[in-house]
Amino acid sequence: MLNICLDKQGAFQVVFPSNLKRADVIILTKKYLAQEQTLPAKKQNLFTPMIQDLLQQILDCEKKMAEGEAQRAVAADVAPKLEQRSKDLVSSMLKTIAAAYPDRPAKAQEWGFTTKKETAHIRTPRDQKERLAVMASYIAQEESRPEEERFTIPALAEVIDNYETYTATIKARDAGKVQREAHVNAANTLARKLVQYLQLAAGVLVGYDYQLEIKKDLQRWGFKVVERRRGGKTEANGTPPANGSTDDSAGDSEVSGLVTNL
Repeated sequence: MLNICLDKQGAFQVVFPSNLKRADVIILTKKYLAQEQTLPAKKQNLFTPMIQDLLQQILDCEKKMAEGEAQRAVAADVAPKLEQRSKDLVSSMLKTIAAAYPDRPAKAQEWGFTTKKETAHIRTPRDQKERLAVMASYIAQEESRPEEERFTIPALAEVIDNYETYTATIKARDAGKVQREAHVNAANTLARKLVQYLQLAAGVLVGYDYQLEIKKDLQRWGFKVVERRRGGKTEANGTPPANGSTDDSAGDSEVSGLVTNL
């Protein structure tokens, strides 16, 4: 880490948002860029292009996150009804096969079912994965038989429709969740980098425009400038803390004369 401290004894401090609060980081960045755009290109901060690029990347991530969450939520709303219907269909399939082969329960294995070792009875699938596997086997077995020999209860077309719709819904739900989580992580990484560039940009303003003195005028760029607290905690020698800031490593907001943590 590289700490750069400016105007630590001045009348004002700059408060930067936590990188974990992306909404606050985005708000600050938009205010900063709005002010920069009022200036001639030659007078704009050298870090502005990087800040603009990082903001766009974060906004793209936010869009992908929203799309992923919407996809997950829609699929999650539909999945319970499809799951219950799959349970009903599998139960009907089991009863039909058991009735067709009352003395040969092992015959059910041809349609994807398993039998209990102790009783030889056809076993009901225990979870979603087993139900879908049985349905896939049932569909394949029925389609391999002459149409006139196929079971009519449940209708094969209904089993196929439920199987295809249910598997597609599960995939959509899981894909939406993965997309949202991936872009949350990416956005958090970008936000941390963006906060650091905003700190550097503020440092350039303090050093170049205000001769190393923090001014309330920094608020024009969206930075939060507050009066420095006096009579706070002191070091062992009676002087204020060296950089007047909180540790940013855990994502806390940073309060500083002006400190950039890189």
